[in-house]
Order: sequence, then structure tokens, then C-alpha cells
Amino acid sequence: MERGATTGWGARLVAPRSGDRTVVAAQSLEATGPARGDDPEPLAAELSYRISTDGEAVVSIGGELDIVSADATVGYVADVIDRCLGPLAVDLASLDFCDAIGLRALERMADYAEQAGRPFRLAAPGPRLVTIMRITGLDRRFLAALVPAQATRE
Repeated sequence: MERGATTGWGARLVAPRSGDRTVVAAQSLEATGPARGDDPEPLAAELSYRISTDGEAVVSIGGELDIVSADATVGYVADVIDRCLGPLAVDLASLDFCDAIGLRALERMADYAEQAGRPFRLAAPGPRLVTIMRITGLDRRFLAALVPAQATRE
């Protein structure tokens, strides 16, 4: 895939140039959601990734991870996994909303990383997401690696 090519998932991935060490890609996905009143509100997922000094790819997901953004977000993360050889962390500190489709998207990302032989972890999930993961049982898969302060942060 050439630099700046569109992925098959609707996201645009900007490949790093040699020497890039900070944020090397960013994408904002926007779609019009259901109307609330007269004006529809845009729903967005903001995606970026960087390579840390220890070689870990860190994908940041901000905004909403839901039915509108899930497929494109999974595709974006899959492209990062394909391009980077080290472990992957998904930073959820800026994630405002995640529904059941978003939870499944996180599972799909982890499955893809596992199939590629890459370690996968979630970083900084918010308290609402942690609660939903505990209710659904996904805490056993995703939260086991977090230190107690991260797993219960409020």
C-alpha cells in the first residue's frame, strides 16, 4: 500500500516516512447519525498511531466506537498491525462512547493481532467501558494485564 492510500475499510492510513517517531498517522471518520430533533449530529472516531521508543505501536481511538465507526476502526488497526512488527497497544483515554458493536470491534482487533502473532493490550479504558467489560466477561480477556489502579480508575 502506498503512502496515503485508502484502506479497504474506509479509513485512510498514512504510512510513516523514515525517521518518523511520533504520531505518524491520523484519521477522523465522520458520518451522519440518526436525527435528534431536526438536525442530525455527526458521529466521529478519531484515529492515530505512533511507534513508541520501545517499538510498540500505540493506536489512539477517540470519539465514538460504535456501529458507524467500528468497521473502519478495525480496518485501521489491522493496517497498523500489518505495517508494524512489534506489540500493539490501543489507547482508549479519548474514547467517549463504546456500544456493543464497539466492544466486538475491540475483540476483532485483538483476534487479528493474535493471528498475526502480535501482543495486544488496551490502555486507559474509562470507568464506563471497564464496567461494561466486567458485565460482559470481556474483563478476563482485556483487563487482566492492567494494574489495579488502571482497571478501576474513575
